[in-house]
Amino acid sequence: MKNNEIIDEISGFTMPSASKFDVFELFSLKNRTVVITGSAQGIGRVAAIACGKAGGNIAITDKDFKSAKKLENELRDAGIKAKAWELDVIIENKIIEVFDNIFSHFGSLDVLINNAGTANRSPAEEMTTEDFEHIIKLNLTSSFICCRTASKYMFKNNKGSIINISSIMGVTGGGPAPNSPYHASKGAVVNLTRSLANEWGVKGIRVNSIGPTYTKTRLIKELNANKEKLNHIIDRTPLKRLAEVSEMAGGILFLASDASSIVTGHTLMLDGGWSAI
Repeated sequence: MKNNEIIDEISGFTMPSASKFDVFELFSLKNRTVVITGSAQGIGRVAAIACGKAGGNIAITDKDFKSAKKLENELRDAGIKAKAWELDVIIENKIIEVFDNIFSHFGSLDVLINNAGTANRSPAEEMTTEDFEHIIKLNLTSSFICCRTASKYMFKNNKGSIINISSIMGVTGGGPAPNSPYHASKGAVVNLTRSLANEWGVKGIRVNSIGPTYTKTRLIKELNANKEKLNHIIDRTPLKRLAEVSEMAGGILFLASDASSIVTGHTLMLDGGWSAI
């Protein structure tokens, strides 16, 4: 029994003590190493800041090493332990090498956030097989390789949390622009999350994902410039707006921390109600 728990006299089960239970401790990532792919910008950057503020050691990985180093300095100036590595997740050997370096540097690998990815908004009938397969490799295959690589370190402690970044397009097939490989890859990420959660739960690893709506990042720059498509998105969303990138922080921190210790195989939709329609 933990020192913040008491025994229920009737059931014999433990329950929280009102005087000692620390709800903020649930969200702490103190002494945990958080690896984030594609973390120099957008949702990955917010994940780095949120997890760092919660006490985590932040491993910034991005193929844009200049921006990654800039974030490293920003986090360190804020009192967060952080280090940047150059990583293109298309290259399997680099994933293995960088993850090994991260483990050697911080001494653990406790949380993985698979954020690296992109889209291709070309009509399906005009898309080449090579372009389609590139998106699948970047959004799906690299996520699997990162999960598999991280799991080997997490197995050492029989504990870990993996968060895959899916999308509203992972659970729906529509949208204001054609985007077939993105839809396909993000839908596969949702089911990969379920599959790994079932396989690794017995080993203490939780695997979840988030499904962001259209969020104010570089990924939607072109859509944001098209007023007709932008208005379609806003009208289609029950909250009638795009998401701020900072609004991804809460869901990510929840799934990374012990606040979600009973949650696995779940896709948390951060979508303004998009998936409710």
